[in-house]
Amino acid sequence: MTKEEKKQRKALLKEKKSEINEQNIIFASKVSKLMDRKYRYSIRYEEALVEDDGKAYINVDLTKVETPFSPYSYNRRVDPEIYAYIDSAAFYLRASVPVVINFDDGGRYSDELKEKIKRAVIRHYALEFEDRMHEHKRRIIFGFFALFIGLIFLATTVTLNFLLDDAIRVFLELITILSWVFIWQSVDIFFFAGHERRIDIYNSAQLAVAEVKFGVPEHNKK
Repeated sequence: MTKEEKKQRKALLKEKKSEINEQNIIFASKVSKLMDRKYRYSIRYEEALVEDDGKAYINVDLTKVETPFSPYSYNRRVDPEIYAYIDSAAFYLRASVPVVINFDDGGRYSDELKEKIKRAVIRHYALEFEDRMHEHKRRIIFGFFALFIGLIFLATTVTLNFLLDDAIRVFLELITILSWVFIWQSVDIFFFAGHERRIDIYNSAQLAVAEVKFGVPEHNKK
């Protein structure tokens, strides 16, 4: 490679590096803008659903379905696809925002059928809330149990480490590792996975206490 070619190569590399740096700056600027509260899509999404009364309206179009019930439930359980839509619509709402689930039946359903659908929806989310609460309590109990066992193992190994010979200390090292596994499990339950479960519980509670109405959507900004 000649001196001139090396010079050209160096210039190309410098230009490429400058281009990459410029792209990084633009990307960082866009990310910073996404993090700005004024531009967060989750906030704008919530604002699009919340009306002047402070409630978020989730409108469900039932005019295009033959029946809102699962075909296997003898008209006792609402189709899971409807719940999936409601869940996705409520996903980005803060749990403190009251929700109104409005079913647009096109005026086809009787009062008796509307009441049946309303009870099914309330029952579904109430059961989901109870199930997540029970699971959360079970995990908390297990977390305390894991922490207790881990501390017992750790205290035992620390105590015996000064009393036993080197051959036994190798076995104690294995117990020490096991004790930290239990302790880490409890930390995960209380602080990491526990936070996610609490969010799920709040979201379930939000829909469990939601109002269920029927009619043509009046609170729809979309």
